[in-house]
Amino acid sequence: MKRTIIASALAGLVGFGMGMLCQMVSAGRTTTTTRLSPDETLRARLVEVSPTWSIDRNFRIDLESLIDGTTKTIFLSPDEGRPAGSERLIWSKDGKRLLVVGRHCYVKDDLFLDNGDQLYFLHDIPSGKSWLNSDGNSDLPPLRAGTIEGIEFTEPVRLKVAEGARRDEGRSGRAPGFKAGDQDL
Repeated sequence: MKRTIIASALAGLVGFGMGMLCQMVSAGRTTTTTRLSPDETLRARLVEVSPTWSIDRNFRIDLESLIDGTTKTIFLSPDEGRPAGSERLIWSKDGKRLLVVGRHCYVKDDLFLDNGDQLYFLHDIPSGKSWLNSDGNSDLPPLRAGTIEGIEFTEPVRLKVAEGARRDEGRSGRAPGFKAGDQDL
């Protein structure tokens, strides 16, 4: 009887250990969302890099060329909120910019869209420049409302403007392609 209990306990520990090992091995391989560029030459992919049992949550954003098969990581997030899969990838209509919005990111500025998502990350493919709205440590310039002005996206990106908020905030951080006089988001 004693041997059976010990054998059962050991089998349980081995099973638990194997499960943890499998999660560690698969960490960084879970893609939670993808989006093709409008011309279907690039695939953006948001990939979880933290194990599901971890307190921290980090993800990376990869761009895969569907022409030559190369993949480039364009962003590695600071610690962000759960659940995984609550972010969306939105391309500009010309396929030159990729916007990430989400509901559970730790943002520096409250830049809410009509649907409750918040602006989080913007990447300009031709220049390689990126902007980030995060309270985590980052060397990236801040993503502001003015940064996306003049960019047409493949789906509506309309900011809720708080009473008294300035629409010209962050004008110096505008993405390439902004034209003077463009006011509508």
